[in-house]
Amino acid sequence: MNNIDFITIKKTSLYNVLMFSGFWAMQIFITKLGFNSGAQVLSFQLLSILIAMVILVILILPKYGTEIEFFVRKQPRLFWKLFFANGIQSGLGTCLSIIGISLTSAINAGFLVKLATVSTILFAWIILKERLTLIKVLMISTMLSGAYLLTTKGEVLLPRIGDFFILSACVCWSIGNVLVRKYLKTQPVRVDLITLQKPFAGLPVILVLVGISVLNPDIFGELKGVMSCCNPPLSALPFTIGNGFFLAMTWIYLNNTLEVSSASYMTMMSMITPVIVSLLAMIFLGETLIWIQILGAGLIIMSGVVTYFSGISNE
Repeated sequence: MNNIDFITIKKTSLYNVLMFSGFWAMQIFITKLGFNSGAQVLSFQLLSILIAMVILVILILPKYGTEIEFFVRKQPRLFWKLFFANGIQSGLGTCLSIIGISLTSAINAGFLVKLATVSTILFAWIILKERLTLIKVLMISTMLSGAYLLTTKGEVLLPRIGDFFILSACVCWSIGNVLVRKYLKTQPVRVDLITLQKPFAGLPVILVLVGISVLNPDIFGELKGVMSCCNPPLSALPFTIGNGFFLAMTWIYLNNTLEVSSASYMTMMSMITPVIVSLLAMIFLGETLIWIQILGAGLIIMSGVVTYFSGISNE
């Protein structure tokens, strides 16, 4: 394959969404290893964002620094709109998910985060006027059924208070991504600027939680174990660095996907992420899948194939 062909492939919706899903799966997997090694959630999240920030600055600033400076001076209103959208997605959404995960079961959390697909489709329909077609509804239903079987092994979900926070996080992720897609469609803005904004936009929310946990740790009540900060064990450092790297790559390909495809396509095709996570767990952690989980993975993959050929990416 020559260089021109590869450059063409890199601009396709499928390439970018698969890269996004792959890096997101690696981030989830590394995060799990980090928590298994004793990492504290807030410390882990804060350091990961700082590492991602450094990586993005090194990758983007030397190449597009002049353009970014020009954009900030000439279009400050759009700059802050994008900053706000990124803050909702990477800041508020992340923090709500942290709280939610601490107040619900792992099974509930594993499935409920996938409902961001539904909320993204709805906000894309309302804000971006993307079509809500029958094939889209059918594929979403099939993907969610597959995700349910894969993450819960068919067990019944018992509602908990943390579920509300996770659903709120899904709304924040969806609104942030849909707004970014809106600005990319209607404004001449370089996607690298939006990517570079993400850690800076999400950092204030994380810093507020860290400050509260340090100054008044008892305020979190039953969240104290999750919101404790900031004495991470040295054994968690390699996973923190790895998480920061994969977080940066996830943001890069998330925004690349939103630039070349619809928000609906991005969120539906990224449902392949739990399948990749399951494969990583099988290969490196020795975990096994039962038949109902394999069925769930099959439903997700089948729906992804149909979605790819349906033309949803061009809406």
